[in-house]
Amino acid sequence: MSNQFQLTAILHKIDVLRYTPAGIPVLDVLLQHESWQNENGNECRIFFELPARIIGQNAQAWQHQQGKKVIVTGFLAQKSQKIIRPMLRIQDIQEYKG
Repeated sequence: MSNQFQLTAILHKIDVLRYTPAGIPVLDVLLQHESWQNENGNECRIFFELPARIIGQNAQAWQHQQGKKVIVTGFLAQKSQKIIRPMLRIQDIQEYKG
């Protein structure tokens, strides 16, 4: 099965950097996306917010970058063992230069 996700979005909210018991940095963020998409021949305005998580060195690098436009890639996973709503697990994040 495939589970790959790519999105251009704004880092709308950034939580405080935290660490796992193993010392790995974790950063929870809220991505905000707005675009126009073609759906069945009609233009459709898309606007949503998506919770996401950055783990590792990228978490440290992006902890003070609120408001930046970024391109993220990763996969969707449940938020936690008890909360099955989707959250994007960011594997790669880059500043959007377009």
